[in-house]
Amino acid sequence: MTAYRLLPYFLSVLIVTACNNDNGPLKNELFSISLNETFTGVLSIDYRGQNLLAPGNADQALFNLRFRDRNEGGRIVQFDATNASTVTSRLNKNQLIIDYSGFEDVELSARVIIGLKQGDRLSSWNIEVNNGTTYLLDHIDFPNLAVKNDLTATGGSGRLFWSAQEGCLVEDMHIRDEGWLRYQPIEYPFIGWGGQYPNSTQMQFMAYYNDGGGLYLATHDDRCHPKAFEFHCITDDVIKLDLRLFTDGATKGIYTLPYSVTVGVFDGDWYDAADIYRQWVDNSNLQLPPKLADNKALPDWFFDSPVVITYPVRGVRDLGDQTPNKLFPYTNALKYIERYAEEFGSRMLALLMHWEGSAPWAPPYVWPPYGGEKRYEEFVNALHEKGNLAGLYASGIGYTLRSNTDTTYTMMDEFESKGLASVMKVAPDGTLATNGVCAGEYAQRIGYDMCPAHSFVKKVVAEQITEIVKSNTDYIQYFDQNLGGGAYHCYGTEHGHSYGAGPWLNNEMAAIYESCNSIVRRAGTKCLIGCEGAAAEPYMQYLMFNDARASINLTVGRPVPAYAYIYHEYVNNFMGNQNGVSYSVDLDRSPMNLLQRITYAFCAGDLTTIIIRDDGEMIWDWGGSWTDPGPDRSQTIQLIRNLNSWRQGIGKEWLIYGRMLKPLPVEGTRIIPIITRQGGREIPFESVFTCNWQLADGRKAQLLVNYLPEKQTVKVDASACKNVHIHLTPGHAAGDAVASGKIEIAIEPLSAVMVSCQ
Repeated sequence: MTAYRLLPYFLSVLIVTACNNDNGPLKNELFSISLNETFTGVLSIDYRGQNLLAPGNADQALFNLRFRDRNEGGRIVQFDATNASTVTSRLNKNQLIIDYSGFEDVELSARVIIGLKQGDRLSSWNIEVNNGTTYLLDHIDFPNLAVKNDLTATGGSGRLFWSAQEGCLVEDMHIRDEGWLRYQPIEYPFIGWGGQYPNSTQMQFMAYYNDGGGLYLATHDDRCHPKAFEFHCITDDVIKLDLRLFTDGATKGIYTLPYSVTVGVFDGDWYDAADIYRQWVDNSNLQLPPKLADNKALPDWFFDSPVVITYPVRGVRDLGDQTPNKLFPYTNALKYIERYAEEFGSRMLALLMHWEGSAPWAPPYVWPPYGGEKRYEEFVNALHEKGNLAGLYASGIGYTLRSNTDTTYTMMDEFESKGLASVMKVAPDGTLATNGVCAGEYAQRIGYDMCPAHSFVKKVVAEQITEIVKSNTDYIQYFDQNLGGGAYHCYGTEHGHSYGAGPWLNNEMAAIYESCNSIVRRAGTKCLIGCEGAAAEPYMQYLMFNDARASINLTVGRPVPAYAYIYHEYVNNFMGNQNGVSYSVDLDRSPMNLLQRITYAFCAGDLTTIIIRDDGEMIWDWGGSWTDPGPDRSQTIQLIRNLNSWRQGIGKEWLIYGRMLKPLPVEGTRIIPIITRQGGREIPFESVFTCNWQLADGRKAQLLVNYLPEKQTVKVDASACKNVHIHLTPGHAAGDAVASGKIEIAIEPLSAVMVSCQ
């Protein structure tokens, strides 16, 4: 650094140091926030005598600003808090205000405002950028916080909660590092899965906690602006909490973050962090659907808890030979569907793959079905005659140039003759974007994602949905691969939107979903539209039944039902096709894994899914082998039948309409781990799963599920309850109330019991 650069730097240190001595940390009676002496990084967040941040966190810049230069092909230009040559700060009542200026060779300044009121566990953080450059502001990383890697796998007591894929508890950083869902920054191009919101990350919070306390990081943003919640190791001992805030391609002038970042402290575990978020949701202006107890737009079958049965009619998996299998013609599957309906004591929802008349997973054109409409409609009618249901997978708003599953299928002629390049998403440099989940040389198709702002997209989707609805199909997962109902960023301003990610993405996707539901209403049906993964917050009111993807988190850590904890009163989903389990799980060393996944879904309030091959037998997951030994059939059937009878019997009110509560403590269980394929690491699961629910009238019920083929006896601490009853079966009339306190309960193999109370 040259001498003339050093002078303003040292002056800024002197100014800031003086301010820091005068101002001290920002604090109240619960916790305190301290910045370093240059006010360019967060030194500590102290709670109960513990700094919740990692040592050395102040070495990270408080914020990073990423700009793009459109005059040079979207070239990235970055600045951070440490690049400011002048930093001043002042306290204004309950706020610390910090100004940053003197960025080299550019007209740029920033202001950070941190607020902490007396008696409040939550602080608010905002940033304002005054951009006098010719660059566009793409995103802001703020605030940059890191925690210690004292997770339980290292012998510590720490755990990290991540809200991706409906909720994940991270206890061993190596699981993610060794799997396919390795950390990548949320930026162009996207891999699909990960921390993007609103997308496969459906909620806007994460948390870290250990025995000493917890750190809560969130955006309480009821307009649901695009952002990212991620995490990764900086060193073996330090985990960075990545919060990336996209700015709608902010141009020259003042950009103020239109919501505040919330940083707070709490006691407890991920349930307690979720409580903070749910309290905000309850008082927010989020556009949520009616609670299920009041939702008259849903079909009757939704409340009957059908079991979803998923299979392809061509081939055995996504890629490779796509010759019709034994489940085609469609009616060939009826004998298996009807057998399972009898064995489960339940209606069945047949959710088909590789049915498209175009090619498997070849959006946007899917109709008419393979083999013709008549064959498919015969199948639908036969299902309905027996009280069963029909559903279809499709692939959202991608555009297929060439199929990798059926290489005879190509749309190159239409793409070129209609000039459809103008419809596709655009990368920062102006070329066609390569975002997407399943597009690429080694994926299901070669193609692009269409920009939802373009009228062509809305027209094509409406045409396809209109034709499918005519077939009396009950459920259309047309937006599989639009994870969480979201879409990827587009930098093509010729589509009529801003440069990069902004609220326009939510608005355009919502318009597509509203159009789909309008088509359904005009047809006089109650067909449901869905997506892959639970619907993210801005799309929940349109997508009321979706393919949950908790199983994806087995390549990161332990799935936890955070989405259900926040939103089960509004929407129930189904267990999903379990894609990726065979890649993530050592099936030989984890023989209980399907029973565990079924039980997990039940305790999350989700409907069950089974996946079958063309002889009708169950396999572990979609994409799993059809030739390797499958799960234990009799145990799986017994567990599903027993659990679904609770959803249809005495537990129905709670399991469909209930608000999830933190479970009452349970003693006497043991750990039955799922073992990862990569690294052979253990993901701990209790031998008894449990879930706790409350109805609007205050009645509570906790279910305890024994997924093992042997009886288990546990103790439930019901000390906080009154008028406690034990229900041994879904049809069991509870006897007299039992004394509260620690109650010993025997649970039969592959079954559940319920403890109800007030």
